[in-house]
Amino acid sequence: MSAPDRPALAITERPRSLVLLMARKGKTNGLSAAVKDAFGLDLPPPGKWAPGAEANAIWVQPGGWLLESEPSAPGALRERVAAATAGLGAAVDQSSGLSVIRFAGAPARAALATTCRLDLHPRAFGPGSAAMTRIAHVVCGIRLVDEAPSFDLVIASTYARWLIEELIEASAGYGVRFKPAPEPHRSAMPDARPA
Repeated sequence: MSAPDRPALAITERPRSLVLLMARKGKTNGLSAAVKDAFGLDLPPPGKWAPGAEANAIWVQPGGWLLESEPSAPGALRERVAAATAGLGAAVDQSSGLSVIRFAGAPARAALATTCRLDLHPRAFGPGSAAMTRIAHVVCGIRLVDEAPSFDLVIASTYARWLIEELIEASAGYGVRFKPAPEPHRSAMPDARPA
C-alpha cells in the first residue's frame, strides 16, 4: 500500500525541560501539597498525567513523577522544583537525558499498536492516561495528550532517533511527516540501537 499524498501522521521532536521528582519516604502528601502551592499542579495517581499552567506532571512510578515544561535555561526548572520541595523529595534534571516525541494523527493508535504491547484502545488508554512500556523494543513513557489522538513518547535521548525511524516505518502505509527539533535540541547518537 502506498502512502497518501497528504500524510495522516506527524512525528515532531519537542524540546522540553524535564525533571524527575521522587518523594522521600513518608513525604508523598507533603510533596504533593508543595507542588500544588508552587505550580498549581496536582500530582497524578498511577497511570495518569496532569496538565498545569507552567508544567505537566506524568506519573512514572510509585512516589515518582516527571515534570515537563517549555524549554527554559539549563537547570531552571529543577531549581524551582527543588526549592519548592526541599526536604520532601529529590529533583533531578533529565532535560538532556530524555527526549519527547509527539506522534499524532487519526491512525496513531493503529500505527503504535505495531510497535507497542500496551492496549491503546480508548476504553483502556483514554484521556489523561500515561504509562511506562516498551515501544520498538526500548523502554518508553507514553501519554495520551488529546483525542486526535496525539501521544507524547518520552525516551532516553540515545534511542530517540531509533524510535523515530521505527515510527516512520510503522506509519508508512498512512503517510507521515517528520519535524525535527531545532539544531541545539537534536536527538543524540542517531545510530543508537537497542540491545
